[in-house]
Amino acid sequence: MDDKRRARRRRIFDAIRKVPPEPLGPPDSHDQVEVAAMLREIGIALLEVEQPTQLVYARLLEIAAQYTTAPVHIVVLPTVLMIQVGTVAYEVDTSTTYSVQLNMAGRIDDIASLAAVGAITPADAVESTKQARTLRPRFGPIATTLGYAVTTVGFGMVINPTWASLPGYVFLGLVVGAIALLGRPFPSLNPVLPTLAAMIVTMLATWFVADTANDGLLRVIAPALVAMLPGMSLTIGAMELASNQLIGGTSRLVYGIAQLALLVFGVALGVHVAGEVLPQTPSTQMGPWALYVAIIVVGVGLYVYLSAPKGSLIWLMAAIAVALVGQAIAGKFVAAAYSGFIGAFLTVPFAMLASRIKTSPPAIVMMLAAFWALVPGALSFESVSQAATGGNIGVASLGVTGAAILSIALGTVIGWSVFRTIDSRLPWPKGLAQPTVR
Repeated sequence: MDDKRRARRRRIFDAIRKVPPEPLGPPDSHDQVEVAAMLREIGIALLEVEQPTQLVYARLLEIAAQYTTAPVHIVVLPTVLMIQVGTVAYEVDTSTTYSVQLNMAGRIDDIASLAAVGAITPADAVESTKQARTLRPRFGPIATTLGYAVTTVGFGMVINPTWASLPGYVFLGLVVGAIALLGRPFPSLNPVLPTLAAMIVTMLATWFVADTANDGLLRVIAPALVAMLPGMSLTIGAMELASNQLIGGTSRLVYGIAQLALLVFGVALGVHVAGEVLPQTPSTQMGPWALYVAIIVVGVGLYVYLSAPKGSLIWLMAAIAVALVGQAIAGKFVAAAYSGFIGAFLTVPFAMLASRIKTSPPAIVMMLAAFWALVPGALSFESVSQAATGGNIGVASLGVTGAAILSIALGTVIGWSVFRTIDSRLPWPKGLAQPTVR
């Protein structure tokens, strides 16, 4: 009976799980120069989709073990990658390009997963990765802008769920979505886009939205500026510092603070031009159901705006639901600044396990979408903006901001460590490779 039960479970697992391909051959079947080129191409591609340096390092070592027995030395920084395989193969690459396209991130992750089990030749891996790095967004400019507006509504329903604010979220989301798209044809504008977006949105909100919605200025503009907020950079930087990646972590934190300063300057400039908004009595909040509707709205918006792979919408919604519901439940027992820990902690095993099902996208796709929902940038942006616009802010407010960032970073690191520890000791089918997380 036990044998029949085990055989039935095995058939069920085989029917739904991704099956790892067989390696093409033993290590040292390929030239070391080709192996180094493959590691360089995959590594720089992973950095371009904003993977933490310590996870890129670990993954490249995992890939190298499938192709060579020679010593492999790797140095990974946020914009620089150095590879040495044996004593004859050296590769160095740099990139300051970052992408939020989920279809690109998913394709790069698939290639890295194949390489992690030795199921692709180095030459094919290099060529496939080059093609993945040039993938175009799945949706055009108009659809992408509308997707951002939908995402803004969803985040508004999470941050400040009031009926009166919804039209303002749509309006401001369309404006910021259009401004964000300027970086595609004109990359040289990217450094000034945060300031430009913050200034224009603040002016428009002051003139047309805040009084109409009967809400404070910052509560109205924060959801619309999600794309410009540096919460992801700050969180990744904290993760890298927690993993003793001092150079990578410090540089990301400095970059995040600089981005935040540009946003704050834009808000302050907008307030100076448009004038201050008089204190408002907050509008009536929606019911508890707003969170669950927001999960669907955010999922649809991010699916379009971030150009998610085909067939991944349900999985994005599921990952966002795990993150936001976990965060909401934790918020009933701990301070809001610490609730992100639970959301991040739960998202990691969900994405890793779900990625092993045949119909699911890579874990990186679900993780990126979930962390857009958990990003703590809105909290830090509101706190610092209050100081820039004359509001009251103290050490306690900045401490809450830091706690929110660290809680999400810590939840991710611990969730990843606990999952890998348990996963390596259980005999269940592992599925295809080991995706990266963020």
